[in-house]
Amino acid sequence: MSASVKNFILTEIIYIIGAPTIIMLGIVAYGILFDYWYKDIYNIALASILLYLLSIVIRFLIWALHKISP
Repeated sequence: MSASVKNFILTEIIYIIGAPTIIMLGIVAYGILFDYWYKDIYNIALASILLYLLSIVIRFLIWALHKISP
């Protein structure tokens, strides 16, 4: 049980740190490639918040499906 708790905490820490980092890198890469969001900080912040919330919702749905399925 202790190993599963440590793995769970490690997974959560990696997700909390990694998800926003990957989202911001994707947005900056999109801005560099297409020169659309790169110069406007409001759009970068808005898009990163929306994508982060979407990733949390998708992660919750996957968790719920694993709890429901046998």
